[in-house]
Amino acid sequence: MRQRPLHPLAALPFIAALALGTAACDDIDERAGPPDELADQVVEVRDDLPVALQGLAWQQQEFWDNLREHCGQAYPGFAAIIREGDTRREELYADRDMVAHFRQCLDEEIRIAAHIGDDRSRTWIITPVPGRGLQLRHDHRNPDGTDGDVTGYGAETSTAGDPLRQEFTRDGAADGSQGFWMFEMVPDDNRLSYGNHDGSEWLVRFDFDLSSPVEAPPAPWGYEDTEPTHP
Repeated sequence: MRQRPLHPLAALPFIAALALGTAACDDIDERAGPPDELADQVVEVRDDLPVALQGLAWQQQEFWDNLREHCGQAYPGFAAIIREGDTRREELYADRDMVAHFRQCLDEEIRIAAHIGDDRSRTWIITPVPGRGLQLRHDHRNPDGTDGDVTGYGAETSTAGDPLRQEFTRDGAADGSQGFWMFEMVPDDNRLSYGNHDGSEWLVRFDFDLSSPVEAPPAPWGYEDTEPTHP
């Protein structure tokens, strides 16, 4: 596996969140508040959220809040991991500058534009699905703003996850195996990561440096006539 190390990052304040491993949550009701023994460590399910968010597990409510901490910001990144032998992804992503722009944060939708060099075709769209979890969709546009040949694909979470990591489960492999699109926040590294994971290792991982915001890039293709919406 080819892995490009992160540059040293400044130790700046990060989002206030508690990283709880999914293994520690096996006995927790995903749709209820945390058990009494964890009440002083986690945030209770809140009724001050939009209705769709009230239906999420507390871990996902916290994850949502942690993403929204970055609304309006843009961060530089690169392909930190590409699985060895994956020539297609090497050609697409290796050694290319990337930017993740938290461009639109609505009450029940977060849109993160993912720029790769001059390619402004990608937007990651995260929405709550009451009673089920979070949904991730990939919006792909052509330079003229029309839909790409492949667009709108994605998945939903199948577990509560934790406040700093959510896995969007991809089913349907011929051998019955699962894979994941994954978002992960690593406070110690001031890092946001996104990519594909097969359950044992990253197939591709893009790392974004949360300690070094950059100027917001142009709107993604097809979004030129929409205004950024964030706190």
